[in-house]
Amino acid sequence: MSDRRRLTRRHALGLTAGLGLASLAPSVAVPSFASASTGAAYPKGQRPRLLNVLTEDSLSPAERTLATTLQGLLARRGGESLYLNIPSLGYQIWLDDIVSRYGVRTRPGDLWTTVTRSGIDGYVLFRTGTPSVNVATTLSGLTGAVAVEESLEALAVQHGLRKVLDVRDKDDRWVLDNYWPRLRHDVAIEQKGDWPERLRDYVTMAGTLAFFDGNSDFRAEVVDALDDDATVIGWGDASNGEDAFIGVNSAAGVKALPADHARNLSVLSGIREDRLTQSGGGGGRALEPDPNAHYVTFLITDGDNIQWMLGDFPTDPRWFGSPRRGEVDLGWGISPSLIDLAPSVMRWYYDQSRKDRWVVGPSGGGYMYPSRYPAAALDKHTASLAKAMGRADLSVAQIIDFDAFENTSLWSSYLKRREIDGLIYLEYSRYDGLKGKVVWSEGKPVISARTMLWDGLDGADEASVTAELNAATRNPHSTAGYSVVVWHAWSKSVDNVLAVVDGLDPHVKVVPPDTLVKMVGQYARP
Repeated sequence: MSDRRRLTRRHALGLTAGLGLASLAPSVAVPSFASASTGAAYPKGQRPRLLNVLTEDSLSPAERTLATTLQGLLARRGGESLYLNIPSLGYQIWLDDIVSRYGVRTRPGDLWTTVTRSGIDGYVLFRTGTPSVNVATTLSGLTGAVAVEESLEALAVQHGLRKVLDVRDKDDRWVLDNYWPRLRHDVAIEQKGDWPERLRDYVTMAGTLAFFDGNSDFRAEVVDALDDDATVIGWGDASNGEDAFIGVNSAAGVKALPADHARNLSVLSGIREDRLTQSGGGGGRALEPDPNAHYVTFLITDGDNIQWMLGDFPTDPRWFGSPRRGEVDLGWGISPSLIDLAPSVMRWYYDQSRKDRWVVGPSGGGYMYPSRYPAAALDKHTASLAKAMGRADLSVAQIIDFDAFENTSLWSSYLKRREIDGLIYLEYSRYDGLKGKVVWSEGKPVISARTMLWDGLDGADEASVTAELNAATRNPHSTAGYSVVVWHAWSKSVDNVLAVVDGLDPHVKVVPPDTLVKMVGQYARP
């Protein structure tokens, strides 16, 4: 263990959500932040009262970085803030929703007018194309100054801003060496410097480290220095497969939330919902079994992906935006982190659900491999997960792991929690490699996928899946009487699922995923 980790690895170090900017006057001296005590699992902004709405494509890349670091600082205050809209994606839906449901007011925004109105008078100077964009974003959160690209410096000075720091020649290592004790250790943001606005508001609001260094030793050092069951929000270098960094995270007891394209989390997290209830019909309870039936559920992959849920997932006809959604019971994955990071978004999905039921995306509170998680971190993870699932009316979680299915002691950490009825296990490759096998832990089922819809894979086409389900065992008192079909989010759609459903024989009955788990647990227990 390094000296840095011994000296600075501690729980709950960081920024109290909503800390006023008065205590963050621009200064080279970095202030110490009190521990958060809000009860939320993630840092949250304060509730906005008025949003100055800017269309993202109306701003230059440099202006977007300025806008989002300003947004993050304003989100600490609540009251007046700004919102970067992309009308073609879900961001218009979320904006309209917080206006209509939560009474937030809006007006067309102007960036520099908003800067002036904010009262912020300092800037951190960076240079595009260098690691200094992440450095400036991080230090904006520590100094209360906005990040200004060098091309905007003269304009910033004209608007009354003064230079607090020049970090144009600095990198992530410099930040870690000089500022790590002042940053949060329960959350970090992994974000490429190429993207000027995405996630930067949340970095600044939360007081986190923003970093990116591929799959290097330095990256491993950052992850290792985080708290047990900390979260890396963003995404790493998946050029050699996502397990290249998810595996490193998991060994350190750290989970990931894919969110590197997310916007406006500082604002959306400012909405508070203590508890939400799914409204989709027919889920969450065991049906009286038909002795001559085979029961099947269809569940999408990749529900852990925050950016997708915020972006085109609600509008794209392949997914939740399908005009045919509601014709049959469908299972969708969702991250329980949304109960804190974007509760209005989670509520909207629940309100829009018809025959839609939601389960936790892999592998619980975030994407990791449970078999590689240290035992203490896993127990911390599942305790936090269970609380979030209870608040979000979720009872089933997906798992992705490598050759871990038979390790029932792992699943005990999940299933000893009263909020969790069962798990759906996906072998990393292929997801359906265990062909519907079930193991038991704490008297609850861990159900593997029997088959899947996935373009280009043998046996994963619509005709093959339909034939397999029609020929499956008809016995609800046996685990063989149930099937989980996972459909690949990126190569299949609601239409592909319905093509299978349309070809099923009458004895094959489609149910929501939480219903299927309840039925297996109640009727097929050994």
